[in-house]
Amino acid sequence: MSDFLSKFNKDKYQDLLSEQDEEKQSKSKNDEPVETQEQIDSQQKQEEQASAAEMEERVPEPESSTESNPVSTRSSYRRDSEEDVEIDPDYQRKKRRRLWLIIAGSVLACVLIFFIYYILVHVKVEDFVGQPVSEARAWANENDVEIELIQEHNKEYDANQVISQSVPAGEKIRKGNTLQLTSSLGPDPEEVILLPDFSVMSQEEARSWIEENKAENLQIVAEYSDDVEEGEFIKLTIRDDDVDETGYQRKHSAAVYYSKGEEVFEKNITIPNFTGVAKEEVVKWAETNEIDMTYEEADSDTVEAGFIISQSETPEEKIAKRDKMEVVVSLGKATIVPNFAGLTAEEAAVSFPDLEVMVKQVYHADVAYGRLISQSVAADTKLTDNDDKRVTVTYSLGKPYLGDYRGQSEGELPRIFFEEFQSKGADIKYIIKYIWAPEVKGTVVGMSKFNEFVPLKYTVEIRVSNNVHGPPDPPPMIDDVPELPEAPAEEDIDVNEK
Repeated sequence: MSDFLSKFNKDKYQDLLSEQDEEKQSKSKNDEPVETQEQIDSQQKQEEQASAAEMEERVPEPESSTESNPVSTRSSYRRDSEEDVEIDPDYQRKKRRRLWLIIAGSVLACVLIFFIYYILVHVKVEDFVGQPVSEARAWANENDVEIELIQEHNKEYDANQVISQSVPAGEKIRKGNTLQLTSSLGPDPEEVILLPDFSVMSQEEARSWIEENKAENLQIVAEYSDDVEEGEFIKLTIRDDDVDETGYQRKHSAAVYYSKGEEVFEKNITIPNFTGVAKEEVVKWAETNEIDMTYEEADSDTVEAGFIISQSETPEEKIAKRDKMEVVVSLGKATIVPNFAGLTAEEAAVSFPDLEVMVKQVYHADVAYGRLISQSVAADTKLTDNDDKRVTVTYSLGKPYLGDYRGQSEGELPRIFFEEFQSKGADIKYIIKYIWAPEVKGTVVGMSKFNEFVPLKYTVEIRVSNNVHGPPDPPPMIDDVPELPEAPAEEDIDVNEK
């Protein structure tokens, strides 16, 4: 092997290569078009590698045979090389295709990376129109999107519902950007609404009108009525006293009442026996069971005041709500007012301690002295503790008797006439006539009538001395009175006109 390698030196190898080149050139001229320099270089490199491999594997012949047949050995090697090395005509095409695949893969990878990046930093906007703002905020928090909220009154959308959005539904928005939403504050509460005539509308028509006009503070109330048929309009009330129907705004509270007809209750309430029961217990039972209870009052000698004497419905029977019932409540033992005609004034004042008897005595032209003229409460009237037990009885003093008031002072006359006559029902009046007399001034010296009965309405003339020089104690009167000097002119004075 070493001898073979020593003989196969560089010069011989170059000769071998030259021969191969010549053969390839001649062959390429005859068979195929001229290849590119790149293809030639590649083929040469493959041939060199193949030749080197064959030379290493080939077992050398004895030295003598090698030396004697060099030309035959080189020719044999050339044939073997030509038989082992084959050139693929599709190599360059495959190489170009591989290059394009690499380029296409790189571009696709870049597009894929960009697409993934775009997906990660962008989010698809949902349709929030008509949805609550809370849902939009929850979506924004999950997708890292800011929300800018604008609020305005809107009749078509309820309060806190989204009216519009700055980015249409289905489009993308970059995370971190702001999505502008316009939400509803509901209908304008300050808007004046012209109320319809509910009296010609049914309950359902009224409810439809309320929903259509978003009058949320206008309520429909159904209540029982004994006078209005079921489903008919009863009344319209506006709770703000200073607002009438023409100025009604959406913010004002109002109610439309419709009848539910007459309420009918089942007779399922058992009536207790209230006899001897306190009135307070009956009141409580009636209020609890909604019974229309009437309370009458009467005196009783056996039932204590404030307790039930009787009832209109039989105990243990059934009664329904709103049914009427009556009980009689005791006023206690009554005091019977007597006939005071058979009693004197003194007896009437002390004979009846249960009554407050007030005795009066007045003059009367027709009723004799001491007789009863009247009593304020009729005889045989029953008075209980709830009644006023004051009874005024009036007795007669007969006809008024006018006494002798001569010698009295003029200043005593008002008291005398009031106490003796006017306070006792007699309209007795007097007039004063001033005359000259020996008595001191202001002394009564004469009367037109005295010491006799007079009518209930009478005016007496009283003469009063006008002598300013008279002694305080005039001398006794004598029959032979010397003629007095001429007195000044008399002056009549009606004291009742002063």
